[in-house]
Formats: sequence, C-alpha cells, structure tokens
Amino acid sequence: MNELINLKSKSGFYFLLASVTLLMVACSTDVPSGPSFEEQLKKDKEIINTYIVSKGVNAPTDPNDYGVRYSYTSVGTGITPIVDDSVKVNYTLRLLPSEVQIEKTTAPVTFLLGRLIPGWQIGLPLIKEGSVAKLYIPSGWGYGAYPSGSIPANSNLIFEIELLKVISQLQKDTVLINSFLTAKSISTLRDPSGLRYQSTLQGTGATPTDASTVSFKYTGKLINGAEEGVTFETSTVPVKIKMTDLIKGLKVGLKFMKVGGKATFYIPSTMAYGYAGTTDGKIPARANLIFEIELTAVE
Repeated sequence: MNELINLKSKSGFYFLLASVTLLMVACSTDVPSGPSFEEQLKKDKEIINTYIVSKGVNAPTDPNDYGVRYSYTSVGTGITPIVDDSVKVNYTLRLLPSEVQIEKTTAPVTFLLGRLIPGWQIGLPLIKEGSVAKLYIPSGWGYGAYPSGSIPANSNLIFEIELLKVISQLQKDTVLINSFLTAKSISTLRDPSGLRYQSTLQGTGATPTDASTVSFKYTGKLINGAEEGVTFETSTVPVKIKMTDLIKGLKVGLKFMKVGGKATFYIPSTMAYGYAGTTDGKIPARANLIFEIELTAVE
C-alpha cells in the first residue's frame, strides 16, 4: 500500500537535498548544540521582521507562515513553479541583516526546484515567471545550524531572484499521457489539475470528501511510452486509508466516484511521486501512472 501514500512531508515540499551548489544543503551527522529548530525559527522571524520594517519594505509572509517573506521589484505574468519544475534564474545571495554579499550569478542557471533549500521551495512558488523578487529566508529553511562555505551557522538569508523561466513538468507529463491515450484510442475526461480519468462502472453510494476515509481495491501500473508498463502493485482486498494520506492524483480522482463504482485514472508524475520516485524503486522518477480503482466504502 506504500505506493498510494503521499511521500512528501506534511509541509508540502520535499526535503531531498544535496551538496552540489551553494543553493543546496550540505548535511551533517553531528547534532548541533544551541536552540531547537522552533526556538531558532522564532528568533529568526523577529530578526527578519525588524530588518524588513527598518527598510520600509512590503514583504508578506508565505501563506503557511513558515516565516519566509517575499517582496517584488517587478512582477511577471508567467506561471508559478511547483517543486517538480525546473527554474532558470539569476540570483544574488546576501546575509541578513548585514547585507554582506556571498554569491552572485554571472549567467543564468537552471535548477530543479525540489532539490533546492526549503526556503526556495516555500518562496519561489509564490513568484511568477518573469518577476524579480527577494526572498527573506530564516536560517532553518536555509543552511540551518551548520556553516556552509562562506555562510555562517544560523544565518538568515536574502536572495534576490530573477525568475527567467519555469520549465513545467506537468506540461511534459501531459504530452506523454495524451500520446499514450491517443495511441490506445482511450477517451477520457480531464480535470483542470491535469488528471485524466475514465469511469468504467457508475456507483450509487457515497462520494468521498477530503475528510473521508476510503476503502478500495486497485491496480497500479506505469505508463511506458505508448504502452502500459509493469504493474507495480495490486490489491484484490480493499485497503482502508484516509484521503489526506493519498497521493494528489487519487485525492482528486476519488472525489469523482461513488461507492460501488470503478474508474481508471491517468496520473501525471507531478500528482504522484514526482522527481523522486519511491524509495523501493518500484516507481521511478517522473513516472506517469495508471490506477484502476474499485471504490468499496466511504466513511
């Protein structure tokens, strides 16, 4: 049943990090001394707020109140990225509040957003393509309690970012899924999220909500070019699971069903396991999926 579960953290962004560039975290196995994450975050929020007030900047906090603040120099008109997208940017990094410059790009660079520090994963989805903006990032969502190159431990950061281009993974997934459906002459409905679905048997019972616990039988398959790929998991006995614990594609799709019904969902990788895949290797990175579902109960 692991392949049904949303493997992202509860905050909604991945913590798959690597030490490749300045934007990525070098992890340590040592346990830092000093304040807890929550204590340091509270202190950092106060420092950032004092700095922003002193500069007279309009810099709201991210909607989930992680403490990342953002302000615009200019506002673009393009799409906003998600963690599965790649972004092409210019950026300058400074420490806060000293404004000491640590790094500045001399040419545009492209990154997979999901592999960058959490502060970018939180803040950049608030910024439209074509914008120039600043992110004010607490140390815990940056490089944390460890020094990283020229960045001291527990450093709050200012990133000035020119978001030149968002390279949408959902668009790539959609092209591949459409090609598969066309090759197989499969007719489906399309949800605005990107999910494609086909009802194979209409149910007559209850319809799930976001707060429901559902039971269903299922078969999960990979989409491999114009063909169905391997079946990575199947259950002929109903599994019981909270809607909140499902991957996004199933959260969206099951709300189109009634108990007793059957449906097939064609799920983009961005609504499943994204750039990471599953840790057991059954579902590779960027895999688009097929789920055949029989909904047996809703609580």
